[in-house]
Amino acid sequence: MLKPLDDVQRTIALIAAVSGSSQTEVRERLIAESAEIGTNVNNGMKSQNIPMHVVSSKLDDFYRESDAFIYDSTVCNCCRAKERMRHFVSSRLQQFDRKQADIFCFGDGLGFDSAHLALCGHRVKYFEPSLRCQEFSKQVFEDNGVVVANLESLEDIKPHSLDAIVCLDVLEHVPQPDEFVKQFQHWLKPDGLLFVHAPFWCVHWTKSTHLRENLHFSGDLERLYQANGFEARDASVFWDPIVLQRSEKDPIWTVPMAARIRIAIGMRLLRFGRRNNSIHVWVARRIAKPPKHWVAALLASCVGDNS
Repeated sequence: MLKPLDDVQRTIALIAAVSGSSQTEVRERLIAESAEIGTNVNNGMKSQNIPMHVVSSKLDDFYRESDAFIYDSTVCNCCRAKERMRHFVSSRLQQFDRKQADIFCFGDGLGFDSAHLALCGHRVKYFEPSLRCQEFSKQVFEDNGVVVANLESLEDIKPHSLDAIVCLDVLEHVPQPDEFVKQFQHWLKPDGLLFVHAPFWCVHWTKSTHLRENLHFSGDLERLYQANGFEARDASVFWDPIVLQRSEKDPIWTVPMAARIRIAIGMRLLRFGRRNNSIHVWVARRIAKPPKHWVAALLASCVGDNS
């Protein structure tokens, strides 16, 4: 587990410092988030009367200024499902012979994906709109002893300069995600890789900021990726994540049969989620749980009355 997540008390103290909340409040909110990921974001949106699953100016401000995403991302990054995603990305980078690659982590929240890839020896750029998450990420990079470039603007990325882009749990939040995929193609080198996890199907109260208008992209390779210059190369069965490669007119690579099967299964599962996501949500809520030892340490932590 990456630092500071390996130390519950350190995590609480860092969140308190970034958010300005007392350690007692931080602990209580982490306990609530550990019981159900998405609780703090949902509560924050309700308190500000922000409608769920639709775009609004209030939602944009909420992304930028709320501290709710710190709790969501902290607990999410403790989960084994998230660790498996990071392992998939790093292993496929090695498989596709991307060593010491130039990688951009788009919307990386607290910076744990960026820190992991930097520890693997890659040159990493980080971008995140949440001001609180940006502050937290600086300490994540320092605690893990890595150097990660924090981009102030997407205009800082030069065309065709990246070996890979990692975009995990972002596209389902943004309007017109195909426009972002088109931009990714512009930033990548001719054979660049794109890693995506985008649960468009998960329109549920635990994912209050997922946009309903993007539901039709669930399991869609053609309109979202192929139309914007990408071909699927591999995936986990539930596309968490899927790896795509920037394609020219006549791609010279072949996709192994096992990878084709995983891609095809994922497509069918995710397309079904457009019509009925109840099974998908049930599974997701059960695998997105922090380890029992982490929760036990959280419950046992002694928090003072610091404010």
